[in-house]
Amino acid sequence: MTLDFTRRGFLRFTATSAALIAASRAATAKQLLGGGKLRHAQVGVGGMGASDLGQISSHPDLEVIALCDVDAGRLAEAAKKHPGAKTYADWRVMFQELATQIDSVCVSTPDHMHAPITMTAMSLGKHVYCQKPLTHTVKEARLIGAAATKSRVITQMGIQNHSGANYLSTIETFKADITGPVSDVHVWSDRPAGWWPQGEERPEGSDPIPENLSWDLWLGVAPDRPYKAKVYHAFAWRGRKDFGTGAQGDMACHLMDPVPWFLGLKDPLTVKSVGPKPTGDCFPLWSRVSYRFPGTPKTNPKGVNVTWHDGGKNPAELVKEYKIDNLYTNGSLFIGPKGAFLVSPYEPCRFFKKGVGEVEFERADVKARNHWHEWVDACFGRTDCTAPFDYSAQLTEVALLGNIALEFPNQELAWNPKEMRFDGNAAATKMLHKPYREGWEVPRLK
Repeated sequence: MTLDFTRRGFLRFTATSAALIAASRAATAKQLLGGGKLRHAQVGVGGMGASDLGQISSHPDLEVIALCDVDAGRLAEAAKKHPGAKTYADWRVMFQELATQIDSVCVSTPDHMHAPITMTAMSLGKHVYCQKPLTHTVKEARLIGAAATKSRVITQMGIQNHSGANYLSTIETFKADITGPVSDVHVWSDRPAGWWPQGEERPEGSDPIPENLSWDLWLGVAPDRPYKAKVYHAFAWRGRKDFGTGAQGDMACHLMDPVPWFLGLKDPLTVKSVGPKPTGDCFPLWSRVSYRFPGTPKTNPKGVNVTWHDGGKNPAELVKEYKIDNLYTNGSLFIGPKGAFLVSPYEPCRFFKKGVGEVEFERADVKARNHWHEWVDACFGRTDCTAPFDYSAQLTEVALLGNIALEFPNQELAWNPKEMRFDGNAAATKMLHKPYREGWEVPRLK
């Protein structure tokens, strides 16, 4: 089947190629039922993509058959390690040519391209591992989560700390009701911490596009803009609103993960930010966002307050109150009537009592799992994924609601999840989604 990917050709492909989709799903099912290896495609092979590819390809029952990246240099380096794989600059062409040969896809691109690639892969019946945050907008998260729930494909978001020993040990300890009903949670990160710029305006002018970079493909669904050296590619994009999701989008999927996981929280009632407003192009240098959630069996019946801090901000007022000697640079603190439970994906959990300080307790001894291999094994039906899209889409949605609140400092936004709007604030509601660049529209993401 020959397909046109110029201008609206991709739109026609994703909307009308029912025969190709059916053939693709049948080929995948036949391949796995026949005991063959999982035929894998990697989209994005540099940075975290290189790490994802290394982990996934180390599974003995997986074969890498396709590599895709807009950077020819990075693509060539990955191809050296997987000499049998076909290489592509354009993921749409890869799907066009290999739709019935690929079983699984890992999406490790900048944030703004996660949803378009992921939704297309799922529509073709491919199992998908996608880096965090799952999507760039709240509506994308809602649509991706719903599509994954209805689909038979196996999904996993790249929050590998979810399978790490520290979190697995912590949740077992938390089940022992160490804090009592939780009334407040604080979550913080030192990011951006010099990893990427924030608080800047859009740069003026343009620079020559490097020969190794397909700039139009890098932009993808984002609005057109000139290339500027060392501003976007390879990693500086994360603080730019057209491409990334800032410190909260980057780290909340890791650090806020225990909040819905441990407490059973779903949709917030309200969200409010304090601190500087984003510039026209970038997220602010720091932020503090407060959410109010309804109560669950693990929380105060009246509800729970969850506060996100980034840019080096943290709940410093609680350090003296609980005599915490090391708050960690990235972590969360669960407050209940019995004390404060300090949690981090990178450090052991600790428990503190008000006015007393740290108190020893018995930590559960739990071994880490391989988050990537868990997904591959789930594709064969051997296990279940622990961060599938029906879970991780909700986590992503909450984080991205916080980014919208940044645009309305000191205003409490009332979230209506059923109607998918902020009651009484049309401007905030409009920010739940974005238009895609002409020719890059994905029907299921409207």
